[in-house]
Order: sequence, then C-alpha cells, then structure tokens
Amino acid sequence: MDKIQLHEIFFQRSHSYYIEQLKYYEQGKKFRFSYSALIFGILWFLYRKMYLEFFIIFFVFYLGTIFENLVLTKLIGIEKTKVVHFSVTILLLITLGIIGNNLYIKKAKRTLRNAEEKFPEIENQKEYIFKKGGTSYIYVIILLVLFILAIFIS
Repeated sequence: MDKIQLHEIFFQRSHSYYIEQLKYYEQGKKFRFSYSALIFGILWFLYRKMYLEFFIIFFVFYLGTIFENLVLTKLIGIEKTKVVHFSVTILLLITLGIIGNNLYIKKAKRTLRNAEEKFPEIENQKEYIFKKGGTSYIYVIILLVLFILAIFIS
C-alpha cells in the first residue's frame, strides 16, 4: 500500500481535497489557504482532531484577551480596545486560514510515521490511521454548549 492510499485513509471523506493539498505541500508550496479554518477558526481544529493545535491557539487568543482587558483598556480606553480586539481577531483568523492546511498535512504525516513505528502489519497501521484521522463533532458540540451556557450565565 502506498503513502497516498494511507493518506486517503487519514483524510477520509475529504481525501480528494487534502491529497491535492498534500501534493502542493510536497512540491514546496507549504501554505495553501483554508477557508474553513478562516471561517470556523479554532472550531475547525477541534473538528479535524487537532487538539494540541487547538489548545495552543486558544491559549494565544486567551492571552491576547487578558492583555487587552488588563493593559490596553487602561492605556487607550475601552472603545479603542474594542477596535484593536476586532482587528487582532481578524488577523488571527486570517493566520489560521494561512496555516490551517499546513498544520493538518503535518499532522497526517506525523500520524503515518507513528503508525509505521508502532505497527509492523499494514492492517494495524490502517486501523490506527483511520482512528486518528478524519473528523469529530463531539468536542465542537461540547465547546459550543459551554459557550452558550457561559452566555446565559453571564
């Protein structure tokens, strides 16, 4: 079984799109814009089972918000801080669109490498790759429910 077929197992339903992205990546074109990552932001990372990346990006957003609330509001006022917050959010979303596919391709390659190291049999590798790849709605739904609860509580 060749690498493309193993990548298809990882990408599952979206394999044709991501195989194309993989080919660009392997040609040295590392950054291909992801409109899904732009539109859905950190939820896209959860959906694609990119949990570590999600937490890092969430932490960056969180630190930015703390900085805005504790420092910027005192320096430039609440209204100007809102403008800065909006601008920074847009820039971060664009950045996610730029790096999203790259990070996902890297995760796929890492998963295939791990499968080869852990399992000598190809069937076990395919099972591992299938389990680690694809998408998941569960954490997206949990996060959205928590967000809605936070809105009602506050």
